[in-house]
Amino acid sequence: MWWSADTDKGKMRDMNQDSYCCQMNDNCCFAIVCDGMGGENGGQVASRMAVEIAKRQLLQGFKNRVSENEARRIISCAVNAANIAVYDESMKYPDLKGMGTTMVIAVITPSVAHIANVGDSRAYILRDDLLTQLTEDHSFVRELLMKGKITEQEAKVHPKRHRITRAIGASQTVCPDILSVDLKEDDSILLCSDGLYNYVDEENELSALTAVSVRKRDVSPLIMRANEGGGGDNITAVIVSLTKGRS
Repeated sequence: MWWSADTDKGKMRDMNQDSYCCQMNDNCCFAIVCDGMGGENGGQVASRMAVEIAKRQLLQGFKNRVSENEARRIISCAVNAANIAVYDESMKYPDLKGMGTTMVIAVITPSVAHIANVGDSRAYILRDDLLTQLTEDHSFVRELLMKGKITEQEAKVHPKRHRITRAIGASQTVCPDILSVDLKEDDSILLCSDGLYNYVDEENELSALTAVSVRKRDVSPLIMRANEGGGGDNITAVIVSLTKGRS
């Protein structure tokens, strides 16, 4: 198992409000991506704080091998701890009021990936060079799509496409989606902020670029293409892969 990760502020933003971490221990690998929002500095503070708090919880919880139910409980506790910390900080300082962040977490073993998400940062699985989205966005546009009020093409250019309906730190409580996925040899998990998938034109291209990144053991092709596609937002990508070598 190996991982590669990087973040870039893109071409249009003055600062990078994305944060991420990826860490491996004897039992598993865990990765986190957060995309912050709120004020001049609030988004950066929120995403960085959320990553640090969640990382601390995961390191403590996954010291030993745990059952699937226990793994999901630990991840849920990590998300909620991050939420409380960001919310309390936003209430403490007027210049941080209203800050928040998306969050997607993956805890990966050789046989299963446990994933949690809040907001519109995503998790995908790459299997046999085919990329499949695992998480569902908590966004205004996603709700319109589910109700059949707009098409996929309309969603890509909708003026409220960046509006999310759940966020870490937006209120005292948060409800993450949590799922577990059985893994096969050579599977890879991609976590990313919307600055990646919104600026790679087609799903087939995102799939192909992820496959290239896995072969190179480097997320740079993904980051580079999002910038070539406009770079209108901060871009973060993390790949955790079960592949054993370069092809």
